[in-house]
Amino acid sequence: MALRQKMRGIVPDELLERVPTSFEIIGSRDGAVAIVEIPPELERYKYSIARAIVELNKHVRAVLRRVGGRTGEYRLYNYEMLIEGPTEVLHKEHGYYIKVDPTKVYFSSRDQTDRLDVARRVGEGERVLYLFAGAGPYAVAISKLARPGLIVAVELNPWGFKYMVENFRINRMRNAVAVHGDVAVVAPLLRRKFDRVIMTLPLGARSYLPLALECIDREGVVHFYCLGREEDPFREAETAVSEACPSCEIVGKRVVRDYAPRVYKVRVDVYLKRES
Repeated sequence: MALRQKMRGIVPDELLERVPTSFEIIGSRDGAVAIVEIPPELERYKYSIARAIVELNKHVRAVLRRVGGRTGEYRLYNYEMLIEGPTEVLHKEHGYYIKVDPTKVYFSSRDQTDRLDVARRVGEGERVLYLFAGAGPYAVAISKLARPGLIVAVELNPWGFKYMVENFRINRMRNAVAVHGDVAVVAPLLRRKFDRVIMTLPLGARSYLPLALECIDREGVVHFYCLGREEDPFREAETAVSEACPSCEIVGKRVVRDYAPRVYKVRVDVYLKRES
C-alpha cells in the first residue's frame, strides 16, 4: 500500500497530492532509518505520516524528516526526528555492507546503482583515488566487485572517516587506505599516482576538478559529479570539464538520480591522456 493511500482519511483530500510518494530507507531487516521530505502544508500531519511509514516498513526503527538542503563544512542535511530510534545502521547492497549514521555523514542508498556501474568500470590492478569519500561506499563497492590494485579514500569529516575505517574492516578490505584530511591539502601530495579518480560530491567539486586531474598518472579517468537542470542536465558538467581540461575527452555520461525538482545529480567520465 502506498504512503499516499495509507494517509487517505487522515490528510484532507485537497492535500493528499502533497503527501510524499517516496522516501529513502537506509539499513536492513535488522534495523533501518527512513528519511522523508514533508512539505510545510502537511506540518500538522507529519507524525501521522511517520507512523504510516513504520507501518508500511516493519524494519524501520527511526523516521527522520529532511529539512532544507545540504549545509556546513561537511555538507550535511538537517533532520527533524519524527520517530525516535537508532540512526546508526548497517546497510546492505550488492553483497557488501555500509555502516553509517546519515545524521553524521552524508550517505544515500539511491546511489547504489551508480556505485555498481563505477565498480564495473574498474580494471584489474587499477589504482583508484576516491575524494570526498564520506563513509566510503564507492571504495567498498569497488573493492568487493572489482579487482583494483589500490584504493585511497580521502574524507575530512571525522565521523565519515570513522565509519569509513569501520566499513573497510567489516568488508575485509586489504587493498584500501583511508585518509583523514582535506582534499585541497591531500590531493597535491598524490600527483600522477592514480589510474582513476572518483569525485562524488556534486556541490562544489567543480573547483577541485583541476586537482583531481593532476592525480591521474599518464592516462586515466576522472568520474566527475555535478548538478544539472532538467532542460540540459550535462551542460554545467561539460562546461566545467572544458574549462579545467580542454584536451580531455568525455567518454561517458550518466544521470545518477533526481536531486531536487527539475534538478538531477549527474556523472561525466573524463578521460585524460598526457602527451608526456
